[in-house]
Amino acid sequence: IYQPEARESDEARKRRATVDPQEPVVDLEGALELLLGHPDIASKRWVYEQYDSTVQAATVIPPGSDAGVIRVAGTDFGLAMAIDCNARLVALDSYEGAKAPVAEAARNVAATGAKPLGITNCLNFGNPERPEVFFQFREACRGIADACRAFGTPVTGGNVSFYNESPNGAIDPTPTIGMVGLLSRIEDRVISYFDAPQDEVFILGQTSGILGGSAYWAEVCDFVGGDQPAVDLDAELRLQRFLVAAAEQKLLRSAHDCSEGGLAVALAEAVIGGPYVPGSLGASLDLTGYAPDVPMDGLLYGEDGARAVVSCSQAAARPLIALADRHGVPVFRAGLVESAGTLELQVGPHLFSWSTDALRRIYFDAIPRRMQHPDVDRAAGE
Repeated sequence: IYQPEARESDEARKRRATVDPQEPVVDLEGALELLLGHPDIASKRWVYEQYDSTVQAATVIPPGSDAGVIRVAGTDFGLAMAIDCNARLVALDSYEGAKAPVAEAARNVAATGAKPLGITNCLNFGNPERPEVFFQFREACRGIADACRAFGTPVTGGNVSFYNESPNGAIDPTPTIGMVGLLSRIEDRVISYFDAPQDEVFILGQTSGILGGSAYWAEVCDFVGGDQPAVDLDAELRLQRFLVAAAEQKLLRSAHDCSEGGLAVALAEAVIGGPYVPGSLGASLDLTGYAPDVPMDGLLYGEDGARAVVSCSQAAARPLIALADRHGVPVFRAGLVESAGTLELQVGPHLFSWSTDALRRIYFDAIPRRMQHPDVDRAAGE
């Protein structure tokens, strides 16, 4: 058996041990707008509308949600599919960082009501003849394997791409995970955004507020480092099973996982709505009792896993709480969906407020604005 030398780089260890973010370039309210406008988080509508996403009219949840869902012809069931990767996390800690996209992809599939079944992958790394690169590859494979064993989602195939380098060095390790899940009854599917005013909003899972490797530190504080949140595979599995059971019992109006950008981004995406809805809704939420010992930036933008934002009718609230308790999933009642206008987050004495129409424009215009040719910009101004 070929066993190349594997050794973690001093640079990676130093990044994890360093917690020295710069001063934020914007305040906590402005940070949400900045993150929603970043291409990593913003809507990918500009991209996916250039391809066929209707799949012979079998698509029942189109791109733009946590996962896409297609109906299997001649049956009552559907397939949910999601693709996830976070190269920043894998560069910081290749083992934990590679568990994270498996967990995120499973959450995205489960949020639609589908049971995760298996994965494929695309593992992209630099030159494996260098010990630090082979270490990244070995640890990423170990992380993916441990997550897949915990979830019962075998690796059905994939590919490996090495030697992805330039004169400036190797790319960040980029193990990309594609997850498929089974939705037993297509009518049980759940969308990822709020759908009805006066619905109850719940936050599932716990927040420790760790900002290591977060989009907030990277994009708002110009810093990549620190320890990222460890992936709790047992908590992830309990959340997956709860989401599937809640969908089967028709308790959910919407479900959206928390991942890059943290809780504030997840809530904003839920009120913004899907790409083809006529407009955004609003929400009035009180987070005062949720993670009370966590600093404000960590509460809003920390990227703990095993979390989701869900909504349900007021009649479904009590059975939803009881179901979460049976599955061992922490649940926090945050507030109500409003008809339009504003996303308000009350955290103790602090009230954060954003126009949902403004957030929607930022989110959907971010990539088209960047892809527009400069000549088009000049012509538009004449």
